[in-house]
Amino acid sequence: MKQRGFNLVELMISMLLGVILMGGIISIFSATRQVYRSNAGLAQLQESARMTFEMLSRDLRQAGADPCGNGGRIANVLNDRTNRPLLNWNGFQGFDPLETTIPGVTTGNEVGQRVAGSSAILLQSMVGTEYPLEEHKSATTTMVIDSTATNVVKDDILLVCDIQQTSLFQVSNLLVIGGKTWIMHNNDSNSPGNCSKGLGFPTNCATTQGNPYTYPPNAYIGRLYSSVWYLGNNGRTQEGGRSLYRARIDKGNTLYEEIVSGLNNLRIEYHVSDVDTWSDASAITDWDTVDALKLTITFITADTRLSTDSSGDGRLQRTITNIVALRNHL
Repeated sequence: MKQRGFNLVELMISMLLGVILMGGIISIFSATRQVYRSNAGLAQLQESARMTFEMLSRDLRQAGADPCGNGGRIANVLNDRTNRPLLNWNGFQGFDPLETTIPGVTTGNEVGQRVAGSSAILLQSMVGTEYPLEEHKSATTTMVIDSTATNVVKDDILLVCDIQQTSLFQVSNLLVIGGKTWIMHNNDSNSPGNCSKGLGFPTNCATTQGNPYTYPPNAYIGRLYSSVWYLGNNGRTQEGGRSLYRARIDKGNTLYEEIVSGLNNLRIEYHVSDVDTWSDASAITDWDTVDALKLTITFITADTRLSTDSSGDGRLQRTITNIVALRNHL
């Protein structure tokens, strides 16, 4: 039986067709992969934006939440307030991009430090459940709550207030006895500790007894939430290098937490009651008059080469603006 194979011309034509077919398959695969990467990048932008605005908005709505409204009558007996500015009560305050002195936060290029040229904001409130006080035994520096189901522990920083004043102190000791929680505010060796036993306004740290004051039954007591939100360096330059950070007080110490990655810029503007314009922080003279904020944030993807329209290394980026009303200032 006579047999024939491919001649050279037929073989070359077959190889050419195979190369063309393979090139088409590779092109389709590459395009599909690029579409997938672009969609994943857009999903990352959306998720970063959702988490950022959700977490910031939650804290902003609680800003300045002192249930007794004694912003001007704060007795702060905490030691080392000068070196630990987050232990001072301000309630709510913003900082412009050009501001370099921000409570508890250093501006620089190290991991966790604030990115120069970005806004920052200080938010403070009485966090969690506010417990009614059953009794204050000021002579023995003891406050009694008629419950054991509290979120208060030893060394916590607390606020206590009535219609006359508010006090800021550290729990020197805590006992749970007979269905009640006993909170002590002695001046001992805790860090930072209390400068005096007395919680009266104005603060007196000159003596151990300080300025005595006895809170009446049904005064409110709860944990201090003191934090600064800012744009910080995360050290991962391959992912963009910047994240939303929070510096917050925990039992007298300052914790620096990376909250959301994928941010490139943060700007905050402020609205004052009965004014139709948005202002920078430097223009605000009374923070109690601010009733809303405008957050303008630029988000970027961790992946590069996703778009030829983006600047730099081809990361996708979106700038989103969100307005948040300050519930405690309306």
